Amino acid sequence: MPASALHLLIAFALAGLTRLVAYPLDLGGGRQIDALDAFLLMFALVNLRLGWSAASAEHGGRAPAWFVVAALLAAAGITFAMMSALTPA
Repeated sequence: MPASALHLLIAFALAGLTRLVAYPLDLGGGRQIDALDAFLLMFALVNLRLGWSAASAEHGGRAPAWFVVAALLAAAGITFAMMSALTPA
């Protein structure tokens, strides 16, 4: 398995893990955000960036199409989850 695929899988796993774990942080006034999800999603974005760099390096400066599609789907999922985690409830 290429390093880029491993980083992509880690990013997907971290984004999926946010559905299972939570650590609500009180903002005051009865509002909360999910601090653990935001922390995990930050690492998912880091792994996605590392995977993109590895995919580009492995293929002469251009990531393969399957990786681009999967990474964009992962980025969309991470963005949606980050908005959900940081929107006060």
